[in-house]
Amino acid sequence: MLLNDNQWHSINQVAETLEIPPEKAQKIVEILTEADMIQHNSATNQVKLNQNWKTLIINQRETPSEQEPTPATAIATIIIPPQKTLTIQQTRITNLTDTSLELEIRINKKLNEIAINKIN
Repeated sequence: MLLNDNQWHSINQVAETLEIPPEKAQKIVEILTEADMIQHNSATNQVKLNQNWKTLIINQRETPSEQEPTPATAIATIIIPPQKTLTIQQTRITNLTDTSLELEIRINKKLNEIAINKIN
């Protein structure tokens, strides 16, 4: 993965790695910057992975020791309709967009993770 080295990379380098046009890479960078997943230096047009996400990637790569049992993982997918609120286990989740959103939830003893996807 290109951005997990905590170094700045040019948009062109990202585009080449992903094998996409630089214009498309620029749009992706804008979305990921807005979501606070990457840092974008607009003066140099370079990006790097936000430290919080780098930590998450490192934690996912770590494998439990042989003495430690693999923690059980709960996985769920929830579709939240536009402009609706769901309450799950005393947690209110609101979709403020005009599009249905899909939440993929993974939970184990070490990591709670929610991935949000826009449904087209």
